[in-house]
Amino acid sequence: MAQRPKAEVREAILKAAAEAFAEGGLERAVLGDIVERAGTSIGNLYKYFANKDELFAEFIPRGFTTDLASRVRAQVEALAKEPDVFQLGDEHPYRRASKDLLDFTLAHRERVVFLLLRAHGTRHERFAAEVVHLLVDLALEHARATYPEFAITPASKRALTRIYRAFLTTLGTILVEERTEHAVREAVALQTTYHLSGLNALFVGTQPGRLSR
Repeated sequence: MAQRPKAEVREAILKAAAEAFAEGGLERAVLGDIVERAGTSIGNLYKYFANKDELFAEFIPRGFTTDLASRVRAQVEALAKEPDVFQLGDEHPYRRASKDLLDFTLAHRERVVFLLLRAHGTRHERFAAEVVHLLVDLALEHARATYPEFAITPASKRALTRIYRAFLTTLGTILVEERTEHAVREAVALQTTYHLSGLNALFVGTQPGRLSR
C-alpha cells in the first residue's frame, strides 16, 4: 500500500483535531477518535505531535484570538456615526469590514466555534466574555455619537451585555448547524438584521419620555 505523504498525514490529523475540538471541546476530544477521523494511527500521530496539548496549541495558534477580536473591533468602528446601517452601500467601510470578518470566520469555522461555545476549562475560556465586553463598549461609543439622548445607565449596560452574549452564542450555533457556506452567510445575514434592528429600537426607544426608568 502506498504511503501518504507526511505533510498530508499531518494536515489530516490537524483537520480531524479541529473537528473534535469544535464538537466537544478540549477535554472531550480523544486522540483515538482524532486518528480515526484522520484515517491514520496513534503511532503516526505521535510522529507529529507529542500529545493532545501540542495539537491544541496548533489548533488555536498564537495571535489568533487577537486577530479575530481586531476584526470585530474594525467592523463596529467602521460604522462610525451612521444611524441606519440598512441604508449603507456595498462599498461602505462597514460592509467591507463585515465581509472580511465573515470570510475570516468561515475560513476558521472550527476555531471560532470553539472560542464561542467550547472553550470552557482552557486558557481561552474568557474569550467570548471579553468580546462581549468589547462589543458593549463599542456599542456605547456608537450610541453616544449617534443617539445623544440615549440614557447610558447600569441597566442599559447590563441589557447590552445580555444582548451581545446571546448574539455570540447564536453565531456559534449557526456555524455548527449550517453546514454550507451559502447557508451560513444567509443565516448570519438574517441574524444580523434582527440584531441591528433590535439595537436601533433600544437606542431610540429609551430616549427620555419613551420608557419609564
